Amino acid sequence: MQVLIADDHSIVRSGLTHLVGELDEQANVAAATSFGQLTQLLDQGTYDLVIMDLRMPGLGGLEDVEAVVKRVAPVPVVVFSMIDSPDEMRAVLSRGVRAFIPKSTDDVLVVNILRLVMAGGSYVPPVLGMPGLAQAPVAAKAHEPSVFDGMTRRQLEVLDLLAQGLSNQEIGERLGLNLSTVKTHVTGVLKALGVGSRTQAVLLVKESGRDRLV
Repeated sequence: MQVLIADDHSIVRSGLTHLVGELDEQANVAAATSFGQLTQLLDQGTYDLVIMDLRMPGLGGLEDVEAVVKRVAPVPVVVFSMIDSPDEMRAVLSRGVRAFIPKSTDDVLVVNILRLVMAGGSYVPPVLGMPGLAQAPVAAKAHEPSVFDGMTRRQLEVLDLLAQGLSNQEIGERLGLNLSTVKTHVTGVLKALGVGSRTQAVLLVKESGRDRLV
């Protein structure tokens, strides 16, 4: 897999390179520190995935983002950014990028989002109040990639019950667990999904369109 990462911060490029390696150990990653370098690398080769920031030298605005999207289509473009304004996120997504990933997103969720994108799906942050996951039509498979990949069966069971509106005590009674253990599993669920609240976790379940996870 050939991946192009464009960000002017070395720590971000290194982190994303590591996460891409979680998708494909044999992935080849090219790095750009400015929009000019990004366009040069696009001139020099072809890629299977482009991940770019919105705040880098030479990037004029969303028109430049849209130009990259159109240039590499149908290759997916993912924006990885510090922006936290819902309006700005919507504006970026309207330019055709396949996913908008806030830089505050947990590593596990970032990997799952990238996996989903490479499978033909798309992702928008739950804060937008829009469908977080949009799986593109693909041939039937034994397993469809999702943000829930990598979670343990127990975490999925707990998440299912959270989605049903059960309290921690009710979850404990249903699964035969003490309250402390339930709280530990809920914390693990939130971390695995890269969200900060039970409500956001439940929203991801609802938006996935799945009645049950296990």
